[in-house]
Amino acid sequence: MKKFTFAILSLLAGTVLTAAQSELQKEINAQIAAGKKVVKLTRPEYRSAKTIELRKLDGVTIDGNGAKLVMTRPVHALRLNGCRNTTVKNLTIDYDPLPFTQGVITAVSPDCRQIEFTIDEGYPDLTAAYAVGHPHLFQKDGKSWKLEAADLYGKTEILDARHGRFRANKSEPALAPGDKLALNMRKNGAVYLTACGPIRFEDLTIYTCPSLGFCNRFSEGGDELVNVKLTRGPRPEGAKADRLLSTCADGLNYAYIRRGPKLVNCDFSFMGDDSVNLHSVALPVVRVLNGTTFDTLRPYKAEGFPRIIRPGDKLRLLDPSDYSVIGEAVIESFRPSPRKYDRETLKKFYFNRGDGLRDWTAYEVKLAPGGTAVKEGQFFDIPAIGANGFEIRDSYFHDHRGRGLRIMASDGVIENNRFERIKHAAITAGAEYGYWREAGWVENIQIRNNVIRDVGRNMMLQPDSYANGAISVFARLEDYTSPFKGNRNITITGNSIENCPAAGIFLFAADGVKLQDNRLTRTAYGDKTPGANLGFSGLKPVWIVNSANVTSK
Repeated sequence: MKKFTFAILSLLAGTVLTAAQSELQKEINAQIAAGKKVVKLTRPEYRSAKTIELRKLDGVTIDGNGAKLVMTRPVHALRLNGCRNTTVKNLTIDYDPLPFTQGVITAVSPDCRQIEFTIDEGYPDLTAAYAVGHPHLFQKDGKSWKLEAADLYGKTEILDARHGRFRANKSEPALAPGDKLALNMRKNGAVYLTACGPIRFEDLTIYTCPSLGFCNRFSEGGDELVNVKLTRGPRPEGAKADRLLSTCADGLNYAYIRRGPKLVNCDFSFMGDDSVNLHSVALPVVRVLNGTTFDTLRPYKAEGFPRIIRPGDKLRLLDPSDYSVIGEAVIESFRPSPRKYDRETLKKFYFNRGDGLRDWTAYEVKLAPGGTAVKEGQFFDIPAIGANGFEIRDSYFHDHRGRGLRIMASDGVIENNRFERIKHAAITAGAEYGYWREAGWVENIQIRNNVIRDVGRNMMLQPDSYANGAISVFARLEDYTSPFKGNRNITITGNSIENCPAAGIFLFAADGVKLQDNRLTRTAYGDKTPGANLGFSGLKPVWIVNSANVTSK
């Protein structure tokens, strides 16, 4: 994720209130300085061009009291840094101007690759910020995504402030005049957390934001989200059409944290990507210095890994050919490395991103004696920072582009949720060692009593799809022919799955899966095989590929 620098506005007692601070920041700061543990907002609406900063709070409740916070620039709305046992509740977040614009397709070329469109009245002009290469396609009435269309990638051309042209990388036969489309930014999310302990969000609504709804990095974790809603907001002033999007990217994305979140009675819809994404990181062994010390590389500026990785954490060593676990060791220290590495070294391990990145960071890892010997070219991950111990219950995920749940974390429960009208899979759990290198090999997950309807059409349009069922246990690799069976001890019981052209349940690279009392209706009816280019074949309602010890009743 990109890093953005903002003025850090301390909320400690004695804070100096400056003219540059927003009225909401001043109000919160004043109540904190007065020693209040419950900060209750006093206005129905606040407008701010700057992020509201909450720093080093402990045991404090920010009660929005029904207020709306409207951000007038595409920055984070709330940023929590170093907070513990803090609650944010009874607040709505929106942006004006919107971080997306939208319109109607007016013409489609004969080859179904090029479209022209007109921006809807009341929505932002088509400027460079909105002329993105990945527009979202909706049905003519704007009520749902165009599920039969593949994701669009290509180039947007600005004809004038209210008209544009888009050329797709490949033909899309589902394009038609009258379809709606949205073009969104990908900048800062609504709520950003770092270095935090448990935080509770309650009765919070996010209408839109330029990226992720909730993002947590390098924290203790254990957050709770209760009655949180991500939904499309009201029409802008002067608009005649409803909004198409809520957040521009994931609803919730948590990574490099020591305990996963708990979601209860949440409602996430119309996001530009996944509902929930939990993951860690896979890192390369770049240079071995001695038997217990080596350097690794990350394709970003310096991050919080030295803070969140602790002595005694287990390191899981991975074979680069198939990411099989070939050994373990115990970490003694993880710190910035004094050694420098060039772009060519980076590209050896991040082949998909090396040319486009300007920043990268080396870290030195020291291991305790007695672990598996480390060799250059291997990979490793650190399960302790993988957002493990998550709970997702009694929630509703619907009408969005990506996956419902994209889980690369262990020791979790996914229970009594509803998933409807999602372009990709409803629930995926597994390893992302290829491409994004978000780690994985998940263990001890219970997926039970969920209701899933009308999902997965986009999998049929992707011959390189690697998660090919409404519920998918997956691995993203470079070679799919004979994978390591690293996803283990997974229970899938009591789920109802209806209308998915791909598999109802897809198991890949798994060892030890229990299937029981799942009800599948109209699944695996598609006329293509998802993932065919990766070697997948034999589509079935329960599709088991390169997995072992699967039991069913």
